[in-house]
Amino acid sequence: MNTTLCVRGARAGGLANVDMDLPLGRIICFTGRSSSGRRAMALDILYAESRRRYMQALSPTERESVSGTARADVDEISGLPPAIYLGSPLRGRTVGDYLQLDGILAQIMLEEGQIHCIECGGDCLSYAADEVEREVARVQPDTRCLVLAPLTLRNKGMWQQLVQAGFTRVAIDGQIQRLEGDGPALPSGESEVHVVVDRLVPDPNASVRFLEAVRVSRSISSGQTVIWVDGTGEMMHLNQQPTCGECGRQYEPLATADFGTGQPLSGQVTLHGRTMGELMDTPLGLVRNWLDETQGHAKVEAALAEACGLELGHLPLRRRLELLAAGEWQRLQLASCLSSGLTGIFYILEGLGDQLSGEMLDVVAAGLRRLVAGGNTALLLDHTPALVAVADEVWAFAGGRVQVGEPTEIERDEADEKRVTEKVTLALTIRGDGVVGPLAIELPHGKLTCVCGPSGSGKTRFLQEVLLPLLKGRSVEYAAVSTPRNSRVAAVEAPSGKATVLEGLGLFARVADLYASSPAAAARGWDRDTFLLDRPGGRCPSCEGRGQCYFDLEFLEDIALMCASCEGRRYRDEICEVTLRGASIADVLSMTLEQACAHFARHDPIRSRLEAAVGCGLGYLLLGQEVQELERGEWLRLRLALESTRASQRTWVLIDDPASGDHPEDVRAMVGALRELVERGTTVVVADQHPMVRAAADWVVDLAS
Repeated sequence: MNTTLCVRGARAGGLANVDMDLPLGRIICFTGRSSSGRRAMALDILYAESRRRYMQALSPTERESVSGTARADVDEISGLPPAIYLGSPLRGRTVGDYLQLDGILAQIMLEEGQIHCIECGGDCLSYAADEVEREVARVQPDTRCLVLAPLTLRNKGMWQQLVQAGFTRVAIDGQIQRLEGDGPALPSGESEVHVVVDRLVPDPNASVRFLEAVRVSRSISSGQTVIWVDGTGEMMHLNQQPTCGECGRQYEPLATADFGTGQPLSGQVTLHGRTMGELMDTPLGLVRNWLDETQGHAKVEAALAEACGLELGHLPLRRRLELLAAGEWQRLQLASCLSSGLTGIFYILEGLGDQLSGEMLDVVAAGLRRLVAGGNTALLLDHTPALVAVADEVWAFAGGRVQVGEPTEIERDEADEKRVTEKVTLALTIRGDGVVGPLAIELPHGKLTCVCGPSGSGKTRFLQEVLLPLLKGRSVEYAAVSTPRNSRVAAVEAPSGKATVLEGLGLFARVADLYASSPAAAARGWDRDTFLLDRPGGRCPSCEGRGQCYFDLEFLEDIALMCASCEGRRYRDEICEVTLRGASIADVLSMTLEQACAHFARHDPIRSRLEAAVGCGLGYLLLGQEVQELERGEWLRLRLALESTRASQRTWVLIDDPASGDHPEDVRAMVGALRELVERGTTVVVADQHPMVRAAADWVVDLAS
């Protein structure tokens, strides 16, 4: 078995032919600034190659439903185990679903729970064929009984069919009648008709004759068995399907799918005082206590133990993943890995230390140690000192190269420590009790406010479900005073779509206007739309302006190749003939932000926004790079640069988790961009636990206090 993962000649994401030997069965940490290559090595090399190898191991039929991936840009990789990347939460899934507990708990409810009749509330029971005799012997010991089979009589010819099958008696409305001659008169539609299968005394040790009678009764009555105690009017319904002991109503046999939301019987099955719906709303810690009263299940117990050990016992099973705090989601992923029982896995965990501090970091570090002790490898993309310190090996990436490094300490600015405002003159005041608990806080206008608190304290929900609706004029559960009017609210979220960096800065239309106003374009009748990539016109029709053509191969991995028509320039040849200061618009997309500043030096609206992005440390980004390819910290600083050119006293900027596990130097650049916004009059509210962000804030709101 390989103990070392060897990488030779890695070039993806700006890596300069990097060679690495990574020890397996250890905790490894990659550090480095944005675009240093650490994320490219983890995801574009190691994870992508693992996915490609997995797909190639499938049969051609299985590959049809699996999305492939292109070959990693690397010379050789050996010793690579199966890799799992723990990334963003999937929308729509719940905590119970993610931990694979919903189906197991439903099975426990199915096997051990008590069904209650919808009509009368009586207990509904079902019996296997070999359980019937024991139950009758328990209730009516040493008593002769008749084994009956309910029958729906359709016509008088049924009597003859019963006789031919060997039956000689039927019970009609409690009266035994023999099947002789033409048989008894045809009963009315409301009459109860039962075929008498056998008459015998139940044996508590079970008998072949009684079991055979039960099987016969069920074969002719769709699983029903009625026991009539001789000499009494008592009839026992011991059916294969659940049957109410009070009113006799029958139900179809239940399956785990019947315990889903909206199913008619989901609320009629109880176990130890709880229905499945109530169990789904129960916190994990209480579910663990409830499970102690059942026969239990090792998978459930392991998952609950790990989740509670990582202090997630407060989360209900029904909580949707996208509503979890960042720290809760990270710990939930770790709990899932620890309880899965998998070995030999290469886990990639990104930003695990975000929003964690104090004893919680020690708990997570201990969880990582247990993960590798189980025969796995943990690769951390993190800069949290406590987690970097627990790593067995730290690799520092810089400028496309890598070397074994040391943890980078966060240096605090003493001036920032004294920045917190002691008094406020104008502030948005929020009071009341609601989704994040009781609040009595102030948010000063024109200041940088840091909303902090431990993971799960409600920082994200405060931004998304309280502050954002208030600023947009919608009603919430809290009372607000001094709410700003006619404010512009910018909630910075993850990028979507195929937008380029140039478009992310809001400059593509302005650049297109410059080229459309040139004499060459005017002579050909080309307007601004001709130079935009988000609509047909001047863009290359083969690649639709992306510069690459993507091929989904049915039996091989997907591949992306440079467009043969435009050779990666994105535009038709005639569009590239229009130039500005010697550069076509295709050339502009190949420029870095720093190069573009010089190219557009005479155009103030464009130059000022480019300079703002360069000032945020993004001068190396290409204007044509898609924003989805950026690291989160890069995208955030790009948005802050854009907002700095729009800043006004009416603007509120809301950001959740701006530090996001970035390198300290990247966090420092981001903090500088936040301070620049505030100096321009913008009100900035961030939800973060990072010490550098908190130190730079004018006002701190601690939701834990």
